[in-house]
Amino acid sequence: MKKRKGITIDFQHSIDKLIHFVQAEKFFSLLFFLVFIMSLRNLFIPLNGDEITYNQIAENILKGKYYQKDYPTSVIPIIPFMIAFFKVQAYPIIGFIIQKLIHILFTIIGLRYIYLLYKKLGLPNKVVYSLILLCVTATGFVSSLPSLYPEAIVFFTFWASIYYFNQTNNLFNYKRLIAFLVILVLTRHLFAVLGAMFLFYYYELIKSSNKNIFKYFFVAFVISLPLLFWLKYIYFVESNNLSEISYFSRFKSNENGLWFNIKCGLGLQQHYESQKINGIPAFVSLFVPITGIRNYTISLILLFLMFFGFYKKTNTNHSKSMLAAFCLVFMGLIFAGTGFSRYWLVLLPIIYLGYYFAYEKLNASTKYFVITSQLLSVILILNELRLTIIILKKIL
Repeated sequence: MKKRKGITIDFQHSIDKLIHFVQAEKFFSLLFFLVFIMSLRNLFIPLNGDEITYNQIAENILKGKYYQKDYPTSVIPIIPFMIAFFKVQAYPIIGFIIQKLIHILFTIIGLRYIYLLYKKLGLPNKVVYSLILLCVTATGFVSSLPSLYPEAIVFFTFWASIYYFNQTNNLFNYKRLIAFLVILVLTRHLFAVLGAMFLFYYYELIKSSNKNIFKYFFVAFVISLPLLFWLKYIYFVESNNLSEISYFSRFKSNENGLWFNIKCGLGLQQHYESQKINGIPAFVSLFVPITGIRNYTISLILLFLMFFGFYKKTNTNHSKSMLAAFCLVFMGLIFAGTGFSRYWLVLLPIIYLGYYFAYEKLNASTKYFVITSQLLSVILILNELRLTIIILKKIL
């Protein structure tokens, strides 16, 4: 009874804070509301690209097979299983809409974790709102996260993991950190690179608290069982070349091996699985609403500016963990070789934080940063409105 009462109080407190925010920040509220409304356009967009693949696998899951068509697949399991769970055979669109709404909710929860991390850094409220607004109005954010692509779950679990990396070292937070990391890796294999941060976290936990090392290891083992089972499944399918669609085939080729993927990840060469050069040259596409834009020089300048901002700013665990996560994922994208621009979306809060830190080095007023952020966001929202009108005309 007490637990239910506590949940009710927390919910009411959250509502009160939201009302206060709307009353105090009317312009920010309007912009966030417009972004939310435009994200709803995705509810009615037909499946395309990988969404079709996920749906085909989901249909076979309901028949007792993890196949796309006639053979097993090593495509990430979270999205196909979610589609299968929400499947409404008579009216499939109902299941798709429900799942897309859940993805929007996951995105909002992810933004909540980002808000809490920004506040821990001591950033002014208007700066926090500006950084989050820049993230949600970035090119591709409104299109990718409320879709049936994995981006929303990646966004939610990634930022939940970063949040719990910075919480008090205890069993409660430890369990949640492992659970979010497991879901994250099962949603996109690339994020297994964050295992390096977890090992450091585990070492610090054991060293600082003198806890029973076997107890914490056992907890991690139990929570990680779904991931361990999945890894065994992948090993069996891939080692026997049974997979109909494989994300690992790019590493098996003698002609196009690891070095080939690294060159593609650096943007020095186009990957045979991609229609454009990706990797570093695609970084600029996060900020310029031009389809398929690639530019190596501008992308390098933008990356340098972010790292310059973080220089001498890693004096807290929060900023250290964000920068460490960025570097690990960045290297993972390079080794993967086919990092599309939407893969960068989850890192936007770190990127824009680096830009704000760089702005602070100018000793300029935060007022100008906030105004500039709002102006840029208005331009990007108008562009999203244009795209929304075009999309609705096509599907209605």
